[in-house]
Amino acid sequence: MRRLLTPLIGTFLVLGVAVGPVSAANSRGSARAVGDSTATAKPKKDDKYVALGSSIASGFGISVQSTGCGRSSRDYGQLVAARYKLDFVDVTCGAAVISHVVDTPQGENPPQITAVTPDTKLITVSVGGNDIVYNGTAVGCGSPANICTGPPDLDAKLASARTALGDMLDQLEAAAPKATIVFVTYPREVPRTGNCPELSFTDDEAEIVRALGEKLEEMFVEVAKRPGIVFVDPYVARGDHTGCAPASQQWTAGNIAEDGFAYHPTALGHQVMAKMIIKALNKK
Repeated sequence: MRRLLTPLIGTFLVLGVAVGPVSAANSRGSARAVGDSTATAKPKKDDKYVALGSSIASGFGISVQSTGCGRSSRDYGQLVAARYKLDFVDVTCGAAVISHVVDTPQGENPPQITAVTPDTKLITVSVGGNDIVYNGTAVGCGSPANICTGPPDLDAKLASARTALGDMLDQLEAAAPKATIVFVTYPREVPRTGNCPELSFTDDEAEIVRALGEKLEEMFVEVAKRPGIVFVDPYVARGDHTGCAPASQQWTAGNIAEDGFAYHPTALGHQVMAKMIIKALNKK
């Protein structure tokens, strides 16, 4: 008998690099910029670049890890910074919620936005899933010891996160008026249809996590509909790149990650996200 799952963000989401060869067909997600501002300005060498967000951005579990927040030397921020030879500041942190970006310390780490200064020219951010207990639910559902349920008060959590993300983007624009802001969604973690043993979900559990991911994606798309934001969306990429796919196609891990963390982007996933970001920034 599985015990009742009580999603806890902090429990389930603990705390010289080049982009590898990823074919265009395998990295075809969506990238768009709204408005005709400097949103798609191509970075220049030594521009200041600040990476913000949760474990989805930090590369949690992927070697080589720094201490504390679980930042990988191969996360997408590192790859983008290396491509353009930027002055890189990585303040991404596992288990971060939106408030940790804007106004709330996370342990000994100050709010991430404090790293953003008026001379910042590029900001990337992936955050919001922990606010609706997305990966916490996935990790809990993947354990046979739990009864899998969606997070309580989901509609209220989505509404709160939607408002908080909009406020976050307002504050980032104010903190760095000349920066290109790139919002990066989460890669898909459950196939559009079906299931597989590698996810360690029953069919009903797979549907719970899939539906939660779809609601998160809808929220991200809605929030990004504003002038000047570059929206990079690996979630809508063609094909299956979840833990059900062959290892050479996995952008997210299943229940067991050889190099990474369960239901999180793999090293290949970070390469793909970096490739998408670079493609968007190279557009004029």
